[in-house]
Amino acid sequence: MAAVTLSYSQVLRVIGQNLMPLGVDGFELVKSGDDYVVRMRQAEIPEVLSAEKTFFNKLVGKIVGKADAGKKTPERIYFSSMDILTSDIEQQAKRRVGSPRDVRDLSFVLRVLGNYLDRKAAREFSISVDPDSIKVRYDQKEERFTIQDLYDFGIQMYLRRSGRH
Repeated sequence: MAAVTLSYSQVLRVIGQNLMPLGVDGFELVKSGDDYVVRMRQAEIPEVLSAEKTFFNKLVGKIVGKADAGKKTPERIYFSSMDILTSDIEQQAKRRVGSPRDVRDLSFVLRVLGNYLDRKAAREFSISVDPDSIKVRYDQKEERFTIQDLYDFGIQMYLRRSGRH
């Protein structure tokens, strides 16, 4: 049986689908060989700051909602290539054809960043999601993205997809 290799776009979508139910405020995702490690950042935002005003929550707030106060989020989550492939197969059965439900969906945001990394042919990378920004480091480069950047990348990604048969 031939080995299946997923693009970063596919891998990061799967990771996003697994992180969405946790309702995290911030995290760092690191590619380590064929595996991925997500380190959670627990509530670094002062309670005075409204959740709707943070960058991260603008992207995912309406879809994810707030995490249950009684639910403990793990500090680290490891995703092996086999975990990702298995989860992708399971999630594929649940996906609908067409556009995502909402651009604030974390799996969509990570998918867009994965598509960007695919186009840059990145080998190793990390993605830091904070309440007010997303920072991507790859191949000794570092970039910060705004909501508008991610929206534009998503539109470009779907326009490229619609042009293929």
